[in-house]
Amino acid sequence: MNATRWRWLGLVAAVLAVAAALWVTSGKRRSRPAPQDPASVARKPSARSTQPATTTRSPGGVIRREPTVEGEGAVQGRVVDQDGQPATEGQLVLWCLGSDGQVARIHDGVVTLDQEGRFSGPGCRGRVCPRLRHPFLVPASPWSMRAGTEITLEARTLPRLWGRVVDPQGNAVAGAQVVITAGADDDPTAVLPVVTSATSTDADGIFSVARIERPPCDPCQEAGPGCPDELLPVLDQVEVIARAAGWAPGSRTVDVAEARDLESAAVVAVSAPGAAITGRLVDAEGQPLPRAVVLARSQLRSHEQHQTRAPDGEFSFDTLADGPYTVRAIQDGRELTRQLDVEPGTDVELRLVERQRDVELVVVNAEGSPRADVQVEGGPFARQRTDAGGRVRATRAIPGTYILRVTPPGASVRAHDLRIPPLPKLDPADVALTLTLPEAD
Repeated sequence: MNATRWRWLGLVAAVLAVAAALWVTSGKRRSRPAPQDPASVARKPSARSTQPATTTRSPGGVIRREPTVEGEGAVQGRVVDQDGQPATEGQLVLWCLGSDGQVARIHDGVVTLDQEGRFSGPGCRGRVCPRLRHPFLVPASPWSMRAGTEITLEARTLPRLWGRVVDPQGNAVAGAQVVITAGADDDPTAVLPVVTSATSTDADGIFSVARIERPPCDPCQEAGPGCPDELLPVLDQVEVIARAAGWAPGSRTVDVAEARDLESAAVVAVSAPGAAITGRLVDAEGQPLPRAVVLARSQLRSHEQHQTRAPDGEFSFDTLADGPYTVRAIQDGRELTRQLDVEPGTDVELRLVERQRDVELVVVNAEGSPRADVQVEGGPFARQRTDAGGRVRATRAIPGTYILRVTPPGASVRAHDLRIPPLPKLDPADVALTLTLPEAD
């Protein structure tokens, strides 16, 4: 009996000894870090960096992640123009050039300029580079500052594209709507040389828009990916279109470099309207289409398009220029009919082949039970919700295929095709259709 006890005690002691040896060995492994590739260590972000907070798209369409860094300290100052006047709108995006040479955006570092052009935001350990977002100002020189300092930053006004809209007698046209666009034969990869493509004329018929220009490179940009040598291809010429009430639209091709100040402003002349295009839009039974829109687009000037409605079937376009137009009718997202080569002074009739139908749509689940409070949008249905019987109704719809966006309560939107059949002569004007929702809804 004693011999058996001693054998068991010896076995337990041996097991404990082995376990202790394994624990010591594994502890030594844990306390000794594995060697790392020096290149991977160099690429490791510092402890002050956080996960990338923003992404931007480069001119080539590549999405670039922007690392961020927590702010330390504060920066404050004021932004003024070259005349010392405050920049009363816009924002600053604060970047950090750390002592280790790493560049990152400062977390919560987007600050808005107040009415005095003042700003206050987080700083960092290193140089802070404020980048200006403004509709017509850019930094006059590369900007940088340090935490704990207050500074005045000078901005300069972007050059502008100037123009004037006049009538046939040369009188100024106030309140004209001006649109700047690329010409039909221009480089499709080039961008407009202006910060906005739409504006209006003042009381003297003058309009102007800021031209785009690359700001100077700040220290953060120099230390980071670097500054681009140039912007995307920019158009040297643009088409300027002017429209004003009571006048036919005018247009002119403008050289951006030439129209650089008020003295050399481009002159865009509107003209006296020609004869009107009038007409009627009806279905096969001569009935009007109250939801239809009629469009008239110039076949010589693709930028010129006019739009009106014809709730009682009658329509008119009375501020047209010379040349033929294409007249189209659209209802519920479908083109119903079109007529080419319509000259001003013509009276046209747009007549559809199909008759209109009143439609009742019943939305049911897979078992055939009606679904209430389902939102139906698209085609002849304008954000309607089904009643207790699962029904929505549309009046005077044109036969054809439509795409509906259907949203049951608490579910995501789904697309469903709906075909409204043609209307034979002996059939009633209304039609009942059923839409079955999948079980997932």
